[in-house]
Amino acid sequence: MLAARLRLAEAAVEASPASPALRRTLAMALVNAGRHAEADRALRSARALFPDDIGVLLAHAQALAELDQADDALALLSKRESDPGAAALAYDLLGRLGQRDRQARLEPAVAAADPAHRSLIEALAARLLPDEPGKMLEACEAALAVAPGRSGAIYHKAVALALLGRDAEARETMGTDTFVQAAPLAAPLGFGDDEAFRALVAAEILANTTLHEDPAGHATKGGRRTRTLPMPGDRAVPALLAAIREEVGAYAARLSGAHPFVTGHPERAALQAWALVFGAEGRQVAHRHPGGWMTGVYYVASPEPPARGAPRPGALRIGSPERSAGFEPPWPTVEVAPEPGLLLLFPSFIPHETISSGREEKRISVAFDVIAVRGDAA
Repeated sequence: MLAARLRLAEAAVEASPASPALRRTLAMALVNAGRHAEADRALRSARALFPDDIGVLLAHAQALAELDQADDALALLSKRESDPGAAALAYDLLGRLGQRDRQARLEPAVAAADPAHRSLIEALAARLLPDEPGKMLEACEAALAVAPGRSGAIYHKAVALALLGRDAEARETMGTDTFVQAAPLAAPLGFGDDEAFRALVAAEILANTTLHEDPAGHATKGGRRTRTLPMPGDRAVPALLAAIREEVGAYAARLSGAHPFVTGHPERAALQAWALVFGAEGRQVAHRHPGGWMTGVYYVASPEPPARGAPRPGALRIGSPERSAGFEPPWPTVEVAPEPGLLLLFPSFIPHETISSGREEKRISVAFDVIAVRGDAA
């Protein structure tokens, strides 16, 4: 699929070389195919041809950020900080780098353009919590009135409610006992039995040339994460992602009620996936996915249990507050053992972490976010 999209983008640029939009599409297709150096060259060429096109500049900055070159991306964005899109992307990157003073300078422009901007909510939480939960609750309610599915606003609303002693409302908002689903996912047709299918998926992941250690800005510690998934030529991973899309659709169809996770269900969404490979000490620290609507993980392989009937080591803990929260949550946490073939789905606003397995056998998983595409609010 990635290879086909890349060929189409290349053909489109060849047919219409004067279109900056098509050149942006080609560059992002190169990024998705793992050909990052080519994407960088294509965007530099596009910027030379269309120096005033803000879309080309933003695409280049995004590509640089994907390559962990945040400083270069920020230098590029500084040329057009008066543009709302450039200001918002720079605000995101500065937050990721922890440069709060520089980020604060852009805050008025970002807040005026989007009062529910995900990095704006995170910056407000850093200032207001835990000392001013009432003000944070007001900010979250205002953001959710504009964008009901905004994950960061839902999480920080639950935290603010907990800090205010409104435990029942906090528990209902976090929804760990309502929205977490875990069920086995059968192998797609044409791939043999479940074990054979998982072996093919594992082989494609371990051969992925974009696997890299402890990527900057991510929760991965002592493990490897792919930049691009699937890779051209993969067969099992694309089939897995197609099966996951079907399960996500079925999950979404069952939702009901007035919770902002439900009312903020995006009308149009995309699946962004990556693979993770951990050894004995590999883990993920407590984190959330503020850019997503739904998050999930499919377990490909994991160490055997230490004894008959015992759970597999290296559990995923769902609902543990981030370390900065500083309180005992009123909502239940859920621990899920990494059973091969298990598909886990839950809202992106729920924090989660993994526990080191302590075993040398590889723990391999495919994680993903369901994100709203342009035009939706989540």
